[in-house]
Amino acid sequence: MRYLIWALRLIIFVLVLLFAVKNTAPIAVNLYGDVTLPSVPLVVVLLIAFIAGALYMYLLTLPTRYRQSREVSRLKSEVKHLQSDLTVVTNQQHAAQQSSYSSSPANVPSGYVAIKND
Repeated sequence: MRYLIWALRLIIFVLVLLFAVKNTAPIAVNLYGDVTLPSVPLVVVLLIAFIAGALYMYLLTLPTRYRQSREVSRLKSEVKHLQSDLTVVTNQQHAAQQSSYSSSPANVPSGYVAIKND
């Protein structure tokens, strides 16, 4: 699986590289008002637009990631608490079983019937 992911990354990199090589023509970028950037390579404009979009999408996912990480932390602490409760209950059951074994009469073979002589 790791090799498949690296192969996919390599293919994407080659495609982006080929796209960049084909789009090196200079263009004029008109910003707000009368501000103009003359002769900027098209690939630079596309790369900046892509990075801006990726950054925007990453920032949109931050609140959800933060909420999910807090939920995971809360659930992990709840699991630890429940495991400690389970350990306590299990120890109490073992102690109760040990006390019931010690308070019962001596081990009597099965099928033994005690006869009382008067």
